[in-house]
Amino acid sequence: MKRALILLAVLAGACGSESNDSPEAAARKADCHRLEDHLFRISPQSKLDGLSEPEQRKQLEQLMAGVPVEDTAQCAAADPAVIACMQKAADVAAVRACIPAIKG
Repeated sequence: MKRALILLAVLAGACGSESNDSPEAAARKADCHRLEDHLFRISPQSKLDGLSEPEQRKQLEQLMAGVPVEDTAQCAAADPAVIACMQKAADVAAVRACIPAIKG
């Protein structure tokens, strides 16, 4: 579970905005924001169960604000198929299944 949260931070966390992004880069960053939101929503550690939608949104904003901006490039550079798979994942186990094996 800890590995999944680290992955969450790495892949989704840093989808910050920069004013000189190309339209493609801006679209990739928007995908990162959506992925970040989704991953926090499906993670039990986010503690969203039982919260109203406004309370969930506030909690999500706080969680997303804590992700380092430097991770933007990693998220934006990730394989779009991996990002799409993660966005469809219903739980953390399904997110893990999206991660390609490290060759080496």
